[in-house]
Amino acid sequence: MVRFRLKIASLLLVAAGVFSLVAWGDSPQTTLPSPPQSGRFTLVIKSGGYDRVAQIHIPTGYKSGTKPPLVLLLHGGGGSGTSALDKDGWAAKADKEGFLIVAPEGLGALPKLPTNFRTNPALWNSGQLNTRSPRTAIDDVAFIRQLLDELKNRLPYDESRVFSTGHSNGGGMTFRLAAELSERFCAIGMVAGRMVVDNPKPTKPLPTLYIIGTTDPLMPLDGGEVKSPWGNWTNRPVVEQLSRWAEAIGCEEEPKVLSEKDDLRKVEYPSKGNGPKLTVIYLESHGHHWPGGKQTLPESMIGPIKSKLNATDAIWEFFKTASASKN
Repeated sequence: MVRFRLKIASLLLVAAGVFSLVAWGDSPQTTLPSPPQSGRFTLVIKSGGYDRVAQIHIPTGYKSGTKPPLVLLLHGGGGSGTSALDKDGWAAKADKEGFLIVAPEGLGALPKLPTNFRTNPALWNSGQLNTRSPRTAIDDVAFIRQLLDELKNRLPYDESRVFSTGHSNGGGMTFRLAAELSERFCAIGMVAGRMVVDNPKPTKPLPTLYIIGTTDPLMPLDGGEVKSPWGNWTNRPVVEQLSRWAEAIGCEEEPKVLSEKDDLRKVEYPSKGNGPKLTVIYLESHGHHWPGGKQTLPESMIGPIKSKLNATDAIWEFFKTASASKN
């Protein structure tokens, strides 16, 4: 009985601590300067009744009055915008190539409580969440639309060269943006994202690059049951998801092999006309890790880290090619 009471008391203390964070924790503040300058800043906007936060990385050598390309970077489930900027090399790439990178923060599965990797992971409403989850009531497409609109005034960018990328749940959200907000983007690229949008019909089909490891335990090629720190779910086979996206952007539903070398297999879903293509890179024996990024999770959770590919480099080169083809 004593042990039971101690456990209840501990739970009440934890709950009190959590709710005190909600009630009295510091609210995020916008630090993006006017006029803009190089550096790392925060932008906070109100969307759907929540203060939504985005990390903004303005590259070294930025000149006020110019309009660089913009990359939208969506972290994976349980991650953060700051982590994605640094561990996956996107901030360094932006400094080298001169583009703006915007990494918004997802909201927790329980959106009114502070995020925690294990108990309340930051997520995107990509379409893959349980329909009973309160997180599905929050419109992340509307948030991204508002974010891009706000940035037009605060940090002007080239609206013809806006790209979206993401990992895992962030990759799934990238698919959703490409299905429902395609007019705002030039191309998309992702690593191990689930394409779960029902009957996607983008108004503007986008060139797409998809990267996946062949031994990804959270995104198995053959589909089936997936076990994660947050529960289990069932995936459709990856090729089935990709075929549906290929059809959505006007491509053939069967790919052709472009190359096979160095444990990397590259295929392409050709356009039925003269439109965009879906390109897929399969990484032999690689798991759920962002290729070329810093390891932050154990292999027991994400599978082996085998590929020598740098996904950030590959996706940015894909974006540049897609942009050049528009001109």
